Amino acid sequence: MKRILVTHDGSKASDKALKKAVEIALKFESSITVLSVVPELYLTELSDMDRQRILETMTEETRNAMEKIRQSLAGKSMDVKIVLRQGDPAEKILETAKKMKVDLIVTGSHGRHGAKKFLLGSVSSRIVDYATIPVLVVK
Repeated sequence: MKRILVTHDGSKASDKALKKAVEIALKFESSITVLSVVPELYLTELSDMDRQRILETMTEETRNAMEKIRQSLAGKSMDVKIVLRQGDPAEKILETAKKMKVDLIVTGSHGRHGAKKFLLGSVSSRIVDYATIPVLVVK
């Protein structure tokens, strides 16, 4: 296991997934890629200009959060990449995993918008359903 992709959306579950991915990467001398996806906005009641401003704000917040993660992992003895994408989270995660030829996807069980009443959040569920490589869902 040489390449690990971990998803991160700022939630507590994704923090736990990152911690587990780092643990695995250190144990197996793997590289780790932290991926965050800024979701598309489908709010029809907003103007295109407002939607664009919100998207820019979300992207900047995500970029700042990813930089903090990069800094927190700087002292670890492993190769770390930070990747930021925009679009449908599950689709972008699966596309990135395939493109980067990763050996494992690590994701949290629920994102920031995950409902506790469900076993898995919609993004993690779709990743599990459609991934062609092993997926570790961290609760």
